[in-house]
Amino acid sequence: MNPLQTMWSITRRKSLMNCARQYIIRYSRNQKSFKKQTNFLHHSPSDLMIRSIRNVMVERLEDLRNSVEWSEKMVSLKIKLSLKHEFGIERKNNLKSDKINLFNSLIKKSNSRIDALWDTDIIKKISTGQIKEWSCLDRSEFLPNGHLDIYCSPDITFKLQNKWHLVRIDFQGEKYPKYDDLESLSMVNWAKQKKYLPSLTDQFIVHTVKFIDGQWHHQRFTPNEDLLQQSKQLLEKDVEQMNKLVNRMGPLSDLSLVPLSSSVHYCKKCSCKSLCPAYGELEISKIEQKAIEYHNAKTMYELK
Repeated sequence: MNPLQTMWSITRRKSLMNCARQYIIRYSRNQKSFKKQTNFLHHSPSDLMIRSIRNVMVERLEDLRNSVEWSEKMVSLKIKLSLKHEFGIERKNNLKSDKINLFNSLIKKSNSRIDALWDTDIIKKISTGQIKEWSCLDRSEFLPNGHLDIYCSPDITFKLQNKWHLVRIDFQGEKYPKYDDLESLSMVNWAKQKKYLPSLTDQFIVHTVKFIDGQWHHQRFTPNEDLLQQSKQLLEKDVEQMNKLVNRMGPLSDLSLVPLSSSVHYCKKCSCKSLCPAYGELEISKIEQKAIEYHNAKTMYELK
């Protein structure tokens, strides 16, 4: 296996499945250590909003863990400050006046999404004290697994009725993703290596809470040894595919040799638009790519 790739995460897998070109642009330069997206990407306002909401969610949960409750005004203020911070990092300057309406709209959407999250069953039970034994975790903590570093930490763990529950909160959920259960069960392999958590598979329950089409959706998975083994195999196959993509570019790192997205749906919200020829013209770009592949294959044949 190509030694370049040593990392797996659900977000990397999502990028890989949705658009191989996006995966290469976002992650192929960043294979050996965990860090935020590289600076050459221009994140959309929606991306910045999601990042801000996640930051606010973590801070609010950490305060709740210390019995500090936030008012509605505090939530709104934290969202506003977090958005300003993210826009400042991305744009390298203060928010321009022509973007104020957009900024205010993002604050409104963020408030609505956080309020709805706090009204979901798990968060409501935590905030009202029905769940007493719980922790908020750092997603950047990885699971070492042989030659791979696997980033699959849950956002929240809690104990209820002699079971440990692992919760992942996804602010950009997708409808009916393939192998959703096996992706989610990677959290169990992470948890079984933690000192303060049990080592038996049947002592865990896995949850995903996803925001899809304006609503939060809750899924629950019960792990077993067969499913955990399938989950590990899925990770290995993903990494193998990631390495094949990197090798496909060749020594010149030729992006034109990397497949484009299967659907324009993913192009609309992609943060790599400025670096991709397919934005707005996916089908035409696919035809052009086939012509490039044919030309390269013909050249290689003639050189033999």
